[in-house]
Amino acid sequence: MFKKILLILLTNIIVLPLFSWNNHAGITYLILKDYWKEKSPKSVPAESLESFLKKERQGIPSVLADAELWAKSRLPHLTDINDTLKFKPNENDSDITVKFLKAIRVNPNHKTSLYIQKLESRSPSNFALENLTILQDKGKLVNETFLGLKEGEMVDPVDILVTAVDEPDYDLDLYLFEDSGLEQTKIYGFGEQPFGNPKYEYSSQAPFHMGFYHEPSIIFTLAGFLKKTYPEYRIHQFTKLSEFAFRTGHKYWGYRFAGWALHYIQDLTQPYHSSVLPRVSATKQIGVQVISMVGISSPKNNMIEHVTNRHTLIEEYQYYLIKEIIQKRDWEHPVCTSIQLDGKSNSVWDGSLFVRDGVAKEAFDVAEAADEELEKLKLDRYEKLYENAHPIHTILGGLLKNTSKHTRSYLNQFSLD
Repeated sequence: MFKKILLILLTNIIVLPLFSWNNHAGITYLILKDYWKEKSPKSVPAESLESFLKKERQGIPSVLADAELWAKSRLPHLTDINDTLKFKPNENDSDITVKFLKAIRVNPNHKTSLYIQKLESRSPSNFALENLTILQDKGKLVNETFLGLKEGEMVDPVDILVTAVDEPDYDLDLYLFEDSGLEQTKIYGFGEQPFGNPKYEYSSQAPFHMGFYHEPSIIFTLAGFLKKTYPEYRIHQFTKLSEFAFRTGHKYWGYRFAGWALHYIQDLTQPYHSSVLPRVSATKQIGVQVISMVGISSPKNNMIEHVTNRHTLIEEYQYYLIKEIIQKRDWEHPVCTSIQLDGKSNSVWDGSLFVRDGVAKEAFDVAEAADEELEKLKLDRYEKLYENAHPIHTILGGLLKNTSKHTRSYLNQFSLD
């Protein structure tokens, strides 16, 4: 009964658009803008995914098989991949890209076009959003500038990373559960969506972009479905693919896969993606749902509204602030200086195991304090950007400083030259 109570509560909460940090590209741009100032990686030729897969079709299956074995050892809720999904391409396969997307258990309709996102540009896109995503609601993507690339065209690695880090939010993890409505993904083995609402586009990706690892034991006892999350799976998959691409001379895909992995790492630095309900005890979570079931719904509704408002506020504010900082080149803004860390990160990336006990634990530990400070601001929603000295910038700067630290330490493991 209590499991059902918590599931209902979480379904009500996790239905908002799940962009986590609502501007991964902008944050990453600020992190990397001067990071490689002394030795910037050289431009590399753009390469289609199909070309990469055909050239390396013999080596990729073992990379994917090893990644699956690692994930199974780490995630007991992950099922064995269906044998029909395993990557076994022929030299002349015309659908090799779709076979690969199915083999890594992502949305098989995901677009793998060649393009970059230009953050400082005010020019219109020359690249249709239909070539980017299958999302019905394009959201803030309509505000961005996307430029198409031709195969072989030289491209700056920073542009590749900045572009790729946003990509998992476009549709990579949509409709992957049995109750999502997409027939092609019913054999993926993820079962029914453990939390969130599969009827909402963005919510259908929730278990891949959130990681609840440090809740009180009573929460996991009563709501074991919270353990069924998959960001570690994605981070490990894409990291191993990135390493393989760099090792075999496909630097474009080395950077692009690294950008995909970074997305999930950055997601877990957002407190509301690593903590279910900051400052709401297990007793209260259960209590408000119980009394709502007998007709007293205002306590539950108020709690959901307050948590949702703070979650949405910080993401909306961050999106518009980062855009303005970049457009105005306001590199002295306190949030910008927090992101840039005034030098290189001294944090060492300790492999995919670091995700849970390093990245997510840090976000979980600051969640209550950040939530309390946001509540003190008495801001119900994003309305405008405030002066530099406003306390919201102290809160946001502190959170994004952690995002920056983990982004840099992750990239430090690669030989990016």
